[in-house]
Amino acid sequence: MDEIRKHKILEAFGKYLKVRREKVLKEKNLLKFSYSSNLDNSRLGKIEKGEIDFQFETLLEIAETYKLTDKAILGFKFAIEE
Repeated sequence: MDEIRKHKILEAFGKYLKVRREKVLKEKNLLKFSYSSNLDNSRLGKIEKGEIDFQFETLLEIAETYKLTDKAILGFKFAIEE
């Protein structure tokens, strides 16, 4: 997968997380939201903007923080090219 596609997917995932935080979890303030996480607000902000790649452990922390089930972790659409 090329870097441009990876970046677009990271941006889409970040947008998905931000919408979930604001609409589903009803938390507009990222700093306040970060208190419920082992990830600081700066890192969460970068993830929501699609600015950083992360490891599987971070994905598990994201799932816990954003209260995502296993099926909802990738609850956004993206195309896989073969």
